[in-house]
Amino acid sequence: MQGVEIGHCDAAIKATLTANYTLLGSTVEDVLQPVTTYGKEDKKDTLGLDARSEIDIVQIMRAYDDNSVVVTEEIGSQGSLLFTHTEDPRTTRTIYISDPIDRSEPLKQFLQEVPDKSIKVREAIRQSGAIANWESKHGSPAGITGAYCALSCIRHAVPIFSVLVNIITQELFVSCSAGNYRLTIPEDRPPIDLQYVITHGTKLFFPAIRCPYNDDARRYVTFTGKPGYEENLIDSKLMLPAELKRLLHYKNPGGPSRILYLSSLQPQSTPIGFVLANGEKIGEWIHWLPWIRFARREDDQDECALNLFEIYRTDQLRIKDRVLMSTPPPYSIFKKSGTDGRMLMDISRFADFDNPSRIRASLIACPAGNTWATGLVKQFGYRPIKF
Repeated sequence: MQGVEIGHCDAAIKATLTANYTLLGSTVEDVLQPVTTYGKEDKKDTLGLDARSEIDIVQIMRAYDDNSVVVTEEIGSQGSLLFTHTEDPRTTRTIYISDPIDRSEPLKQFLQEVPDKSIKVREAIRQSGAIANWESKHGSPAGITGAYCALSCIRHAVPIFSVLVNIITQELFVSCSAGNYRLTIPEDRPPIDLQYVITHGTKLFFPAIRCPYNDDARRYVTFTGKPGYEENLIDSKLMLPAELKRLLHYKNPGGPSRILYLSSLQPQSTPIGFVLANGEKIGEWIHWLPWIRFARREDDQDECALNLFEIYRTDQLRIKDRVLMSTPPPYSIFKKSGTDGRMLMDISRFADFDNPSRIRASLIACPAGNTWATGLVKQFGYRPIKF
């Protein structure tokens, strides 16, 4: 990694850990309080846990680089740089995209069940049986399904790193050109930067699919928990509707951490053949992109372990909140950078949205050896995305 990119990553680690520590040090009662003066336009579902985490992240990242732009769902975007259309996306400045608390609804339910609301969140997640309770109600393993704080960076129109903090298991995950790492956050809170993660963390790998011709290759994870998403999934033509229902491993997953279902964290007794961003907002899937860029198998450090494809149908344009869910190439945020087929992120597309966090896409990520998935997407002409 270049020195400037290491600096950006160190700042992102600091920001997400600060948000995590602030949440842990707050009382359960405080973080469950509705916030009516901050956040989304309707302010119906913004809680203290959302607002405080976002404030920490935005303040730290803007202090680190006041000419950057920070994009979140709650506030839209903050930064001195105005988004304008440009012929060369690489001329744009640094963009941070954050989901301060992903899976906030399960986290809210988890904390609402705490009998004594005056205790700190730290005490609630450390209670005996807390992780087992989470897994029984909100999916397992908790290392993947936990509530997450997520922050990723786009620099020169390319995703360069992703930082994820699992609030339930208190683990930090970092993906960058130096590798993919997992770190249990020490209770004594030492200064943690990228070098600390590399030195004290463990590498996370993405195993090959065991059999690309059976259900291992077709078992998948995506979101279908709200109106419109199941219809968009059927429109993708990945499988017949009955097969889509049978092979769906989990229908209400988190966004940023979904890519980890393809990692060694997922039990190999139930391997996942692919994960799908089902017409979801950019904050749900942008955090996958560095993991896909830098994913490696433990037995093969040379080749990328994951593939990414953009799904779209020109005969069925489905819209959610006035935004296309599966964008054809002319409207996509992914733009070819030259004749080699590699992509850049067309940040100028952000200029088309009052709130850039509303950008949507349908994307499928799978192990490179999943010949069923790669054959299917090629059959329909879905675009491979490589940076």
